[in-house]
Amino acid sequence: MKTFLRKMKLSFLAMLCGWIACNIAWWAGAVLAARAVMPPHTDDIVLITAWTAIVVLAAWLAVFLPVDLCVNDRSKLRRPLTAALCGFLSAFIIVAGVFAIAVSSLFEYQSLMESIWRALDKAALPYALGTCATGTVAAWTRALMDKPNRNQIP
Repeated sequence: MKTFLRKMKLSFLAMLCGWIACNIAWWAGAVLAARAVMPPHTDDIVLITAWTAIVVLAAWLAVFLPVDLCVNDRSKLRRPLTAALCGFLSAFIIVAGVFAIAVSSLFEYQSLMESIWRALDKAALPYALGTCATGTVAAWTRALMDKPNRNQIP
């Protein structure tokens, strides 16, 4: 039980870091994707922050926590670089799947390339950046939390 609570706490803190990275990446992508529109209002910032918190919490409960509980503490997947790469790839696969579904619904009415460009034209950059940043930072942070102290005697 102690190990479960410890892993739960550490994975939550790592996912919190991922959520902060998500918001930074989301707003960076939103600014890059903006086309001479009104600047965001304060209520937009609060709303987007709240929605990303809900989505990241759901991702923590559905994906990150179960994976953290299943992966052995001595696994090669606990290395920071390997963990970050796995976090990025899993987040990218989720984003690619969501956009594939969006493209498939548009593909019924348009050509494939036109469907892809229409789906990507709908401000996809902030969502892709936010999701990939969350997965990468959370996995990297969680792996760093498990790094053994070199000065500690076993």
